[in-house]
Amino acid sequence: MTRQRRAIVARVLIATGLALAPAMACAAASGSGPDQVTQGAKQTGKGIEETAKGVGKSVKEGASAVGQRAERAGEGADAVGRRLHSSAKQFGDALLDGVKFAGRTVIRFFTGSR
Repeated sequence: MTRQRRAIVARVLIATGLALAPAMACAAASGSGPDQVTQGAKQTGKGIEETAKGVGKSVKEGASAVGQRAERAGEGADAVGRRLHSSAKQFGDALLDGVKFAGRTVIRFFTGSR
């Protein structure tokens, strides 16, 4: 082999080595890559689980608070309902009295009685 050919072969080998060095380093470190992905996925799963539990607790507490408010509203609604019933009954009685009065007035007009 001539000196020029040796230099060319050496340059090709060096260039090939430099080109493949990052890939070889990545291949050497790839043994821990899948483990890191698995560990990250497990941590993410635990985080999602804790978040879901927290959301569930919030919903449960919110529903409990709404139930308590509804109970308190029901207690106050009873008194309001009685007052409304009384007012509506008085209005109905007054309306009936007015209709009776109008009927008597019409009868008196046509019969001439006082």
